[in-house]
This record gives sequence, C-alpha cells and structure tokens, in this order.
Amino acid sequence: MMFAGKRILVTGAATGIGRATAEHLVAQGAMVFGAGLDGEEGKALAARYAGDKFIFRETDLTREIEVRAAVAEAAERFGGLDAVVNCAGIYPTGKRLEELSDEDWDRTVAVNLTAIFRICRATLPLLRAAGGGSIVNIASVHADATVPGVPAYAATKAAVVGLSRQMALDYAVDRIRVNAVLVGSVATRMTLDGLEAAGGAEALGLSFEPNRIARIANPSEIATAIGFLISDASSFVTGSAMQVDGGLLARLL
Repeated sequence: MMFAGKRILVTGAATGIGRATAEHLVAQGAMVFGAGLDGEEGKALAARYAGDKFIFRETDLTREIEVRAAVAEAAERFGGLDAVVNCAGIYPTGKRLEELSDEDWDRTVAVNLTAIFRICRATLPLLRAAGGGSIVNIASVHADATVPGVPAYAATKAAVVGLSRQMALDYAVDRIRVNAVLVGSVATRMTLDGLEAAGGAEALGLSFEPNRIARIANPSEIATAIGFLISDASSFVTGSAMQVDGGLLARLL
C-alpha cells in the first residue's frame, strides 16, 4: 500500500489517464479527490468505492470559481492534500495555425495550461501546510516533436514543461517537487479520436503490438509512472520532463 493515507487530487479523473491514475492510487491506499467535466463517468467510478477512497466533483477547470470550490471541498473532506496530478486536457487536431479561430486557441490554452496554473495556485498552500508534497503535470511528446495540424496542443504542452520546471525551482524550499510527464500515444478516447482524424494509427507509424517501438500504451502504464513521481521513491526527482512514450521520441529525434 504505497500511498496509504496519502491525500491526492487528480484532474480529468473520470476518463483516460486521469481515471487510470485515480484507480491505481486508490488501489495503493490513497484517498483521491477527482475533478473534471465528465460527471456521469466520474460519479459512476466514485460509486465503486466506499467512504472517502474516491470522491468526484464535476468541475469546469476553466472557471476559477469552480477550481477554488473543488480544492476547498478536497481540503475539507481530506483535511489537506499531499499530492496533485493534473491530467485534464483536450487535443484539437486538423488545423494549421492560420485556420485556428480565437475560440479554438483560447479553449486549448484554458484547459491544457491555465487550468494547471489555477489548480496549482490553489493547492500549493495545502501542500506546504502538509510539510511538502508532489505535483505531476501531464505534458506530451508534442512538446519536443510534433505532427502537422496541432499548433495549440503542441504549444500548450511545451508550456506545461516550462511551467513545471519553474515551479520546481520556486517551491523546492517548501519541499514540494514538481515534474512533467511527456506521454506518447495512449489508448484514451481523446487520443483515439485524434488518430482517427489523422487517418488511423498506421498512418502515423503507430501500433498496438506489444513488441513495437512507439506502440500505443494502456492508460494504466502511464498511471504507474505518475505513481512513481508521487511516491517517496522519486525523492530526488524534480524539475524533470519524464518521457513515458514507448520510445516514440527516440524514433523521432
């Protein structure tokens, strides 16, 4: 029970990487507070657990008032927080920069970057009060090597890496570690929709085969890496952009 007694907030916890992370952390003894838009999925997941093992609050992370309310409820229910995982994100595809509307750009920045800023701003005092903690922000290989038609996504994921490193520098004094995870292709609804729009996994040189470089991962494989970064086993890891991509960047760079 690696996370017994740990109090962890996970955004995007109803689906995809966020859901897999919440399930992994609960299985290892954590109390998880999930926040995200998919209320039906989130509440269905919460119904599987007794007590405060997993609590879900439907939250629009682009609205400051809802972020503050979610963090306040997490603090009230758990008495504080020990870690934060920012998994919520969107992946708009198929448009070059000049084809993007202001609405497309603003929405992507709001969900993929500004929401992380707001969640971290609201939770840092709780982590400090707990004597320190860990923040993990989900970035992407698109921060380093991207594909055509995803300018807003690539820009926001590169910014997540920069923000994570800056926070690591600023909050080491408070014993708070901050890391980003550069994920490759993962079998989530968001990624699979993006692959379909791009002509399928094969068109991008990706595969579900287990013995292939840059294969498409199961969300649980990302969750265990996130768990490592939260755990005391990674006590000397901060300010990093950890690649969890099945070798995708090794092939591209």
